[in-house]
Amino acid sequence: MSLAHELSAVLVLAGLLIGSWNESIPVPAARRSAAGEWILAGDFHVHAFPGDGALPPWALRHEAARAGLDVFTISNHNRVSTGRIARWMSRLSDGPIVIVGQEVTARGFHVIAAGIEERVSWETSPAAVVRAVHEQGGIAIAAHPVRRFWPAWNDEALGILDGYERAHPVIDIEKARADLASFDGRIRALRPDIAAIGSSDFHWTGSIGWCRTYVLARERTAAGVVEAVRAGRTVAADRRGHLYGDPALVNAVEAAGGFIPPPAERLRWLSVGFVWFGLLGLVVLA
Repeated sequence: MSLAHELSAVLVLAGLLIGSWNESIPVPAARRSAAGEWILAGDFHVHAFPGDGALPPWALRHEAARAGLDVFTISNHNRVSTGRIARWMSRLSDGPIVIVGQEVTARGFHVIAAGIEERVSWETSPAAVVRAVHEQGGIAIAAHPVRRFWPAWNDEALGILDGYERAHPVIDIEKARADLASFDGRIRALRPDIAAIGSSDFHWTGSIGWCRTYVLARERTAAGVVEAVRAGRTVAADRRGHLYGDPALVNAVEAAGGFIPPPAERLRWLSVGFVWFGLLGLVVLA
């Protein structure tokens, strides 16, 4: 075996060892607000396999726990089947609450439907989508409302929304950050009490819970989470720990410890990088 082969094999082994050593799952913090509500960390915009995500439900739930989440929604594009499988599997073990959802994906607007059972048609208007979600007892959240998704959102649709993504990974891009802030100003002028949501939009890269939502729920259940979002008792957080939403709710979260960052990702990405570069070296050299 050549030196290059040996170095490639060492990279793979080092990556596996670092990844195994860094594989820790924190115990979710049982936090309550001064008013007695549970403060639950959630991610309402997550994609899974089979579908348009990289990870199957069991691995996704493991990653959610590792990220310190209490609840997450599987919201594949225009389908609910994977979410229903994930919820069924979640009953077999302890871990984050799984909510069935769908990213209703239409031309000109996307809506996260959480707490539904049946697929919602995307071939209609935003207001009709929101009403269809409500008919199933679910909540409707405007997904990544940057400028190119604005035209379809008229005042009728905005007036019946349950929430909007105030924190999304695109917030790290200056133009998108300005768009999210502008949408925030527009919708809060109509609905001062609407739920601010933080979501990861996890597909293949990044991390689940990268941006997250703190939900002030009266019950630590899926129904309790849906009720809290509907009532606007949420705070959005970006990955840098900035909090967004009603100032009184932000203060409540901060008083209970504020933003709790997920475990450090640097070692994880170092692990992944070592393994991939090592495997690439072995393949190329072979």
